[in-house]
Amino acid sequence: MKKKLSLTKQKIKNSAITLFNEGDTLSITTNHIAAKAGISSGNLYYHYKNKEDILVDIYLDMSEKFESFESFDTILTSENPLKSLYEMYDVYGELFWEFRFLMRDSVVLMRLNPKLKEMFLERQTKRIFQIESLINYFISKEIFTDIPKQEISLRAKLNWFISAYWQTFVSNGEEITKESIKEIKDIVFTINIYPFLTDKGKLLAKEFKKE
Repeated sequence: MKKKLSLTKQKIKNSAITLFNEGDTLSITTNHIAAKAGISSGNLYYHYKNKEDILVDIYLDMSEKFESFESFDTILTSENPLKSLYEMYDVYGELFWEFRFLMRDSVVLMRLNPKLKEMFLERQTKRIFQIESLINYFISKEIFTDIPKQEISLRAKLNWFISAYWQTFVSNGEEITKESIKEIKDIVFTINIYPFLTDKGKLLAKEFKKE
């Protein structure tokens, strides 16, 4: 019985993700989601109290997938951590595409869903700390030039801002595509990484950087 319930919940979430990605998240109702999933509204409400609960569950799925990459450990143990970071942004891009509505509509959704906002801000704090740690690691390994301590936090916040809110910016003027998501990596590396590479860092970058 539990397996059947789990499959139904997954069907509900998959249907919701499809509808949210393709349309306006705010205008999609639980009735739309139930119809897409091929179940009754009553069946949907058996698993979720409302649309807000579905959104929270989907956000948890996205967060768990991100954690499963173990990206920071992968970068820190790599022979070429700069290349691993470059490649990891492609992995992030696929995740951002899969859950693009969350990235696109995050500001509005957080305003309307306190639980989602709490979770988002908690992870935001964690990610910024991880980025700061990565910058410090690159400095310690002489991959980055010595960046003033007070600037490290600012650069970490800028990295996070670009990654988390780029799709919100793009969606104001055009449709989000996989190509527009790939621009996140280009911006981060062009603005926040390449200008601060040491000679050692430039040698590592030659393994992946296109001239």
